[in-house]
Order: sequence, then structure tokens, then C-alpha cells
Amino acid sequence: MLRVALDTNVLVSALISDGKSRELLKMGIVKQYAIVISDLILKELALVLSRPKFKTSQDEVQRVIVALMRTAEVVNVTSKLKAVKEDPKDDMIVDTAYDGNANMIVTGDSHLLALNEYREIKIVTVEKMIAYLNSNTHK
Repeated sequence: MLRVALDTNVLVSALISDGKSRELLKMGIVKQYAIVISDLILKELALVLSRPKFKTSQDEVQRVIVALMRTAEVVNVTSKLKAVKEDPKDDMIVDTAYDGNANMIVTGDSHLLALNEYREIKIVTVEKMIAYLNSNTHK
């Protein structure tokens, strides 16, 4: 099965609005691909969702985290790759994908997308990932 690391920005988008990111997350929930995630991403997601602008209670944040932990494969990250020179914080998603043997990273982050690929892990937008899943090329 295709293994995909979803960046925090994709997860936040999927949770706060009904659009392409949510469609992609639902495809992972129904096992059209395996969602690969790490504690690092879950922690960042909890921090982001806790920001006042999202108006999310701690109870809601906790429910989201637990639901993701049940749906996704939570991988232990030991790598400390230096993939994104422009924004080293983005290395967290690359480390997660690498240690989780992911085939792809899905992100909206321009620094990651500029890499296009890292150690044979393709880096794509939500739209490209949905198009890929809807095509028959991966089956």
C-alpha cells in the first residue's frame, strides 16, 4: 500500500475547512493509502490547533489527536536529516516520511515543494496527490 506522510498544514486545512485536504484525509481514513505520522507532527498539530484563531477547545484538539493516532501509523522518528536549508523546521516532515518508509509527502509548504523529491520520496501538493489516487497508476 502507498505510504504517505501528511504535513501539518494539510492536516490543519483538512480539519478546519471542507475542501481538497479533507477529501485527501478521508481517502486515507478509508485506506486508499496509509497515513504516516509521528509524535513530532501530532505535537505540532496540537499546538497549531490550540491557537486562538482556530477557536478549538483542548478537548476537541485531544479528540483529533486520538482519532489520528487510531487511523494513521505513528512512526518513531530517529533521523535528523538536513533536507530543507531554507526552513530547517520543515525537516520534521522529511524525517517522519523517511523513518516511516513513506513513498510521498503531501504539503502546501513552498520550501518542501521546491525539493520535488528527497531520497526517492516524492513531495507533492494535495491536488496532485488526489489526482494520483484517482488515477489507476498506483493500483
